[in-house]
Amino acid sequence: MNEARVIAPEELIPSVPETIFLFRSCTGSMEYPGTENAIKEVLDKLGINIVMDPDQTCCSGYLLTCSAHKPELSLAVTARNLAIVEQKNLDTYMFCNGCYGYNRELAHILKHNPAYMQMANDIIAKQGYHYEGKTGIFHVQELWYRLKKELVARAVVPLNGLKVGVHYGCHYLAQQYQILDDGGYPTFQEELLAAFGAEPVFYKERQACCGYSVGRGFTHKESVVQPHLFKKFKSAKEAGVDLMTTTCPGCNVGLDREQPNLAKRYGEEFDIPVIDLSQLLGLALGVPLNKLGFEANTVPLDKVIEKLGLKKGE
Repeated sequence: MNEARVIAPEELIPSVPETIFLFRSCTGSMEYPGTENAIKEVLDKLGINIVMDPDQTCCSGYLLTCSAHKPELSLAVTARNLAIVEQKNLDTYMFCNGCYGYNRELAHILKHNPAYMQMANDIIAKQGYHYEGKTGIFHVQELWYRLKKELVARAVVPLNGLKVGVHYGCHYLAQQYQILDDGGYPTFQEELLAAFGAEPVFYKERQACCGYSVGRGFTHKESVVQPHLFKKFKSAKEAGVDLMTTTCPGCNVGLDREQPNLAKRYGEEFDIPVIDLSQLLGLALGVPLNKLGFEANTVPLDKVIEKLGLKKGE
């Protein structure tokens, strides 16, 4: 591997795209559809067009992680999904760390193993597809950081006084090349939030995994995951976090949905809303609340909305 692990945003995305392919997330669509809509709203304010395709399927990463099928199937799924994007001559942008991680890793395997590439193309050729490895694979948060100044210039709702605890997520920071920051101690999301006036909170357990996603959903017992989450939220609460942001719907499921279960197990309410970074940017850019999908949250955002001086109807 001779590619740099950490790369500057201007080097990662040299020119601002006019149009992107937005890769849908199955967890996002089912659990937190407001995340996808928030991205569309923010991109609209930036004047960036979105292309999607109903033929795009799940990245299949969950099933691969749980050994529900052989890797060859996921390689073919990746090749097919990315071939759809290549037909449109666009780059691919993900808003789920899992989709991002699996697509990046499997695309890398295909690109560097001609036999696997041939195998995958033989399979998807039956559906009229052919994958060449041309489309770039990015995370939406990388575009947000690349366009930080442009986003701040369009802000209409100051985030002043809002104490935000960031949750980066494992699947992004675990990438071995071309990510925005040091995976051991990243700060780029905090830099972005601070530019909008928010107060980033570097709580002790900020880099701890959500403990959920594939693990809690398929393999790990509650007795393993919940103590881990309790420690994370205890740390955030002690540090005064008002709101926690993620960049992965899978992390949202663990951090938002599990809080009532933590209260039952430990007798302590945390009441820390968890939303996607794009939803918070949408708030700052004046996107109406009813377009951001907060009604899907288990932990309500009422206190955050009030702190920002907004009303539910706005």
